Amino acid sequence: MTDGDDVRTRLLGALSRLTPTARRVAEVIRDDPAGTAQLTVNQLAERADTSTSAVVRLSKTLGYEGYPQLRLALAATGTEDRKPVLATDIDADDTPPKVLHKLAAFETEGLLATAQRADSATMAAVTEALAGARRVQLIGIGASGLVATDMAQKLTRIGMWCGACTSEDDALVQASLLTPGDVAMAFSHSGETAGVVDAVRRAARAGATTVAVTAGAGSSLVAAAAHALLAAGREDGFRSAAMASRMSQLLIVDALYVGVLQRTPEAARALHRTHDAVADRRVPRRPRAR
Repeated sequence: MTDGDDVRTRLLGALSRLTPTARRVAEVIRDDPAGTAQLTVNQLAERADTSTSAVVRLSKTLGYEGYPQLRLALAATGTEDRKPVLATDIDADDTPPKVLHKLAAFETEGLLATAQRADSATMAAVTEALAGARRVQLIGIGASGLVATDMAQKLTRIGMWCGACTSEDDALVQASLLTPGDVAMAFSHSGETAGVVDAVRRAARAGATTVAVTAGAGSSLVAAAAHALLAAGREDGFRSAAMASRMSQLLIVDALYVGVLQRTPEAARALHRTHDAVADRRVPRRPRAR
């Protein structure tokens, strides 16, 4: 990875968590990284309609000592990065097969990064909590709601009492009904979806074990939950959080599901029963014509 690739990765990963002032600076950089590298700190601040201190703070947020170091990294982007950014390393004139291969590489990168971020003690604690839960409440809005629904379907198939909330009102209502011995697991790419964070706080006050699955390590959701599982995934252009977060979150879901099966013999037996219950509903294979 070149310095230019690295700064873009850091920038795009941080966008959803920046303040409005920092976001203006970030958007100027994102739209023309090579051109921004030619600007002094005063010129960049003026272009973003903000102060020089805001530029310096963003530089440090991205992991650089200051703006001079960020500027050097931006200089490595070269003139090629002046093309519109539609998704990570995807150009406007890429063919569909080329886009497919690039996205496959991106997904692989995200899955590997998620596995590397996994904390074994946290994974074990969450798996044990799920295996012994009286009730599991999954919470997610938008694209994260699809992940919550997927996990609810998996756990239901092995005989667990669970449900998925995909609206803020429903999440708040269901969280208020939880008790000690229950688990509330919330999915949010940014970790800053207000309704999701509020539901987790309510579940915690009710005595439930709370779990956050998010890419936002320093997010409000992580602060509200007892356990945090960090998913990799950055977003930019057409590749919004709906795409960036889903596969990484699903990887965590699958790992937890397998963990519950390993620890719960009753769950494995329930899986066989539910499989057999619908086995005769499948369309039989037709013999091949000779």
